[in-house]
Amino acid sequence: MRSETKEQLLDVLKQQEKLTTTEIAEKIQLSRSATSLYLNELLQTNEVTKLGSKPVYWQLLGDDLSGEDVFSKYIGSHGSAKKEIEKCKSAVLYPPLGLPVLLHGASGVGKSFLAELIFDYLHQQNLAGAEKFLVFNCADYANNPELVASLLFGHTKGAFTGAEADKKGLLAQADNGVLFLDEVHRLSDENQEKLFLFMDSHKFRPIGEEEKTETSNVRLLFATTEDPEKVLLPTFYRRISVLIDLPSFHERPLFERNQLVYALFLREAKRIKKNIRINHRIFDELMNEQLPGNVGSLANQVQMYCAEALRTSQSQETILIGEDDGQTVWIDYQVTEEKVDDLAQQDLINHFQEILSEAVSLSEKKQRLFQFDHDYLADNFVSDSLAIGLIQEVQTQNRLIIDDEELTFAAINTIARILQLYQQTISAEILQNLSYQLSKEYPRTLLLANYLTKSVTQELQSFVKVILAVLLTEDVSEEIRYQGLLVAHGNTTASSIQAVVNRMCGEYIFDAINMPLTASLRDVVAQVKLWLGERNTSEGVIMLVDMGSLTQLYKSLKPQILGELLVINNLTTSYALEIGQKLLHGELFYEIAKTAEENFVTEVQYFEGFSVEKNIIIASISGRDVSKKIMEICQKYVNQDIKLIVLGYNELAKILDRAYLEKDYLKETSLILTTSYLDNKTDVASFNILDVLDENAEEQLNQNFKDLIHPSNIPMVINEFIYFFSKEGLSEKLVFLNPDVIIKQVEDIIDKFEKRFKLQVRAKMKFNLMMHIALMTERIILGTEDYAVPQELAPLKINDKSFYQNAKDIFSTIEQFYKIKVSDWELYVLYEILTA
Repeated sequence: MRSETKEQLLDVLKQQEKLTTTEIAEKIQLSRSATSLYLNELLQTNEVTKLGSKPVYWQLLGDDLSGEDVFSKYIGSHGSAKKEIEKCKSAVLYPPLGLPVLLHGASGVGKSFLAELIFDYLHQQNLAGAEKFLVFNCADYANNPELVASLLFGHTKGAFTGAEADKKGLLAQADNGVLFLDEVHRLSDENQEKLFLFMDSHKFRPIGEEEKTETSNVRLLFATTEDPEKVLLPTFYRRISVLIDLPSFHERPLFERNQLVYALFLREAKRIKKNIRINHRIFDELMNEQLPGNVGSLANQVQMYCAEALRTSQSQETILIGEDDGQTVWIDYQVTEEKVDDLAQQDLINHFQEILSEAVSLSEKKQRLFQFDHDYLADNFVSDSLAIGLIQEVQTQNRLIIDDEELTFAAINTIARILQLYQQTISAEILQNLSYQLSKEYPRTLLLANYLTKSVTQELQSFVKVILAVLLTEDVSEEIRYQGLLVAHGNTTASSIQAVVNRMCGEYIFDAINMPLTASLRDVVAQVKLWLGERNTSEGVIMLVDMGSLTQLYKSLKPQILGELLVINNLTTSYALEIGQKLLHGELFYEIAKTAEENFVTEVQYFEGFSVEKNIIIASISGRDVSKKIMEICQKYVNQDIKLIVLGYNELAKILDRAYLEKDYLKETSLILTTSYLDNKTDVASFNILDVLDENAEEQLNQNFKDLIHPSNIPMVINEFIYFFSKEGLSEKLVFLNPDVIIKQVEDIIDKFEKRFKLQVRAKMKFNLMMHIALMTERIILGTEDYAVPQELAPLKINDKSFYQNAKDIFSTIEQFYKIKVSDWELYVLYEILTA
């Protein structure tokens, strides 16, 4: 926050005692969200306080610190230690003098610090027993239990040799205060017994006193590094109502370790009154230390780093720890403590969670996340060690896979800032839902994000992978039909070629597997099978490899692949680049296979023919989405040994041309399903699904689906197809267009076509046109890909009327309404439907 903004805020609050966030925002002419962020910063630095809820009121904070939670100084109080802190509060507040508390954890985890915070909390709450805070380490005199008893309970004159006067013990001294007994397990059994008797009654006898008892209203805190059940008397342990477990430093969440290391450096920066820059690798090493002394030992290491740097940089305002490689963590000694505990503001966190949970498209979610970063985070967060490390890890993987750092630069920087805001565990359910949606709509993007985050620490990997995939949607092509893989012996052989080819193609096309030089064919097959298990192989797989036994490799892998398999036994950059270009341009499998066989000086293995399995081809002139819906219907009823293959309409035309020339090319194809008339000169039966609206539909389906569907299922198939082409079915297929509006608009268009071209469109053709034009409109809005028109449109006529100009005129209304342009390709497809 700029100093001018801070002064404005404080001036406004000086003029009026209580104001809401909206009222303050109006006075300083900033957005409500920005104002809320700044006010929360002032709250963290104890300059303002907030009262009430819905609405929250803000006011300046004077000497009264009642608005601050003292436990916020304990890093993790809102994270991993939240439950333990709540237990501390409950124990302290319990009347009349709270409950005994045992702090358990390894040496150096912060037990003494937490004990002091408990005492501060007593003060803050104005509770009884907060007059003094006494500390005694039971290990100091563990070998002299009589002396420990004297120190704890006091003694009378003459109680033992040297007891020349009465002396108060710690229990008496701590009356109306807190007594913290550290290393309590070092107390002898006898002293533990005396202590639990005091805990029962608040009464005790000093050493040497046989008649009178003394009373002390003292709150007891204990600490131990050992398992209390093993080292404390059961009778004593049972009197301790509350056990607080504190984890070791390396068991803390990553964000908290980051904050702790930052806090230790900030403490030293304030002590020496110098700014500090720390090489992020040194910072990371400290974050991942497993020291027996935990935070205590870590503090010593930090202090030593600072002492060494200060020795060589006494005259400089900023000292440097480690090398200056441009990736350093900055510590400003004048910064307020608030950065250590929590920069994240609750309203921003809630906003972020809402974006992730909203029922919107992934592309819309992407835009909202980038906008959220731009509006709230970009100017308020600077890179810390976690951010620097995360960006380096992802960009390093980027160079290895696609060598296009610009692709991921904005996304990974946004994620780094989000992580600084959202320093807690995100809901697993939200991540799972997003991951599932990505796997269905953007599977290649999700796979790339998985590879890019492979080196990210396990604590962050799931979160970073999913959010990165969301932010990369629409930037990675999902149109590459076949899975591409490069496999080679050597540490970097395959991945080096992968990076070059993906970079030159400008797209994520190939994955790579580097195999050790000693790897056998069995090892290669095992690794490739793992790779196949993570992918949809229904369209086909193309592999370039550098090993022999090609036939054995092909036979070992083919059963696991749903589609076709092409294996090229020569992995070079030029071969991979040529295959990559063909994949990028959408060439068909058999075309790629033929090119490899004819042009590459190598061995190629693939099945000659359209498919090795019995199959049904499905292709709709209205697009692949419609074809996939038809496939989903067929999957319910078609025999399981029949493979269903979805093709684009242009692809089907090419395949039919080839099958006409090559007699057995479609020998395994039993049927071709379309949604329009098909110029089919092959021997393979074809069926226009719109014919289910004919009176003899059942007879036609029985004939075409003979041995493919059980006869008893034919009526159900007919009903599903009729519904599919109905208005109700169309409503389900539309993603965001209002079905009622678009259906009326399409009906009007069809009516104009009938009148202008003097057509009598049959019912089933109307169904087809209605579905086609509605889905076409939505496709254009989403930015669909156009194709080259195979002939001039101007000369085309229907019933002696120019088709092109009239069609453009008919569509002008819908173009203006949705602010779109119907392309020549779409008009050509419509002409084909009308004239069929």
